[in-house]
Amino acid sequence: MKKILTISSLVLVMLCGCKKSFLEEQPLAAVSISQFYKSAKDITAAMAGMYGSFQGNMMGEKQFYNRMTYWGEARSDNYERGGNSGNKENEMQLNSLTAGNDWSDWTPLYRTIGLANLLIKYIPQAAELEVNKSLVTPAINNNNMAQALAMRAICYFYIVRNWGDAVIRTEPYEDISIDAAVARSPKDQVFDKVIIPDLTQAYALIDKSSNPTFTISEAAICAIMNDVYMWRKDYPNAIKWFQNLAKAKTPVATKASYGATAITDLQPQATWNAMFVSPTTSVEAIWAINWNFATNACACMAGVSASPNNTPIIIDLNFFTNWPLTNPTDIRVKATMDITKKERDRMWKYYAGQYGPTGVAGPYTVAAADMATTVNVYPVMYRLGDQYLLYAEALNKTGDKTNSLKYLNFIRTRAGLPAYLATDPAVATPDLLEDVILQERQWELFGEGKRWFDLVRTDHVIKIMDPVVKRRQILAGIDPAAATGWGTDLRKYLWPLNRTVLNSNKLLVQNPPYSD
Repeated sequence: MKKILTISSLVLVMLCGCKKSFLEEQPLAAVSISQFYKSAKDITAAMAGMYGSFQGNMMGEKQFYNRMTYWGEARSDNYERGGNSGNKENEMQLNSLTAGNDWSDWTPLYRTIGLANLLIKYIPQAAELEVNKSLVTPAINNNNMAQALAMRAICYFYIVRNWGDAVIRTEPYEDISIDAAVARSPKDQVFDKVIIPDLTQAYALIDKSSNPTFTISEAAICAIMNDVYMWRKDYPNAIKWFQNLAKAKTPVATKASYGATAITDLQPQATWNAMFVSPTTSVEAIWAINWNFATNACACMAGVSASPNNTPIIIDLNFFTNWPLTNPTDIRVKATMDITKKERDRMWKYYAGQYGPTGVAGPYTVAAADMATTVNVYPVMYRLGDQYLLYAEALNKTGDKTNSLKYLNFIRTRAGLPAYLATDPAVATPDLLEDVILQERQWELFGEGKRWFDLVRTDHVIKIMDPVVKRRQILAGIDPAAATGWGTDLRKYLWPLNRTVLNSNKLLVQNPPYSD
């Protein structure tokens, strides 16, 4: 069973962000939150609370609640329903989402935003009141502020990608007498007034002398910016932020900066999965979640496990079958999933294993199955391989086929696949090259919460998902003649607003075409 430990009673209050929960905390509701921000220790606790909240968002507060997977992949062709699936998984698989689906609730992200807002407001106060000024130097304060700004930005980025228009909150909710009902702002305003300004300011303030793996760093900010501009189809700015990332420091002292100009800047083939099981030692790691078993118990992620745990989602049959058959030399196959497990419930990418004598191309076995419930797990938010492929996509969009293929082939060559030539029919046009890049991203980034967002971002949802959903509908008992597939309503790219969200804020309007 998962558990997420809070830092203090203050964190419990700050996590809320809604009027009802504040009213339930009677002893603290009468005390101004500002009174808690008086020292460097308070800021450290609040930073830990912010990261703990975000970790809870991505990994879930209980077994099989890893939103990173449900938001980023479960609606895609990476996963399908498993033996322990319920209505919420069925809705995702058949493109029939409802406002009652657990994953349609954006409240956890707003809790983290609330924590970030408190830090942004009160870091200066705590610095002023701290007696030991060596603990609150301008550099320390700026670095903390940068992380809070970037955290707010990425939470809003998840909200916009999942729900479109969003309620903008850039001030902490501290007074229970203030009406909490706020209408949504258009998604473009969320980008222009919050996400991009926050990341721009964060980049200016962040400590550029180091790159910690488990907190937001200079490299992480650049990676998020690249992702944001790719989402907005602003390819020149995406290229700019990839180039900024190339200059950032890596987590390991043996490599000063990412460089990002060669295959040797990536994690070597023979130690490919080091970035998943030991990210602090990897030249490719940018930002990973640190799920500590001793503190948080079993990660127990749906669809992302190294043990047979009756997960509600399993690896999609077509993906599971076709990847090994069409790419027998791809070292990532055996390092990603157990291809002998026909139940398709072992995605062991994040678990340490043993390799054959030829490295990851040889036999791969994860450690004992029970180890999967007793070890630390480090799900990836961003890494360099992801950024290489986004860069290849941006270069293709701006007409630079030569360098687009160059970065695509860095990933393919490391994986043990043949490089594409400019004359290959498969990459003859920009559209075909984009398809190839997206396919490479699916293989390279499986289990990292990227696939659904990639399909939406590139308008490939109907093309990829229509036959997949049609097959699933038929397997679910729908007459083949009546199977509609994914459909043509692009509004269904978005999630509905959860009923509890609508009930808590009467100014919100449900995303069409969903009903309340």
